[in-house]
Amino acid sequence: MREAEFRNFLINDSNIKSKVKAVNSRVAKALKVEREFNINLDDVVKNDEAMYNLLLQIQEKLNDKQCHNAYQNAVRKYYLFVNGKEFPRLNQC
Repeated sequence: MREAEFRNFLINDSNIKSKVKAVNSRVAKALKVEREFNINLDDVVKNDEAMYNLLLQIQEKLNDKQCHNAYQNAVRKYYLFVNGKEFPRLNQC
């Protein structure tokens, strides 16, 4: 994961209100996903099928809806950072 570049992308995101806390949280969650699933997000976000499968794995592994939504959100933000577009909702895939 390109952590420093991702952090700058989030800082410049006008949708994020609480810059320090929200940015640190999203970066930490993205890094945790990489560790927990033994993946490199740069590889995953280049392949929509791999991205879809990762989001499903996060949902299955983290049963608490608020918890898995936060981790999915961090991964989705990284996808947006790399690809310049949002990943579709799971029910649209």
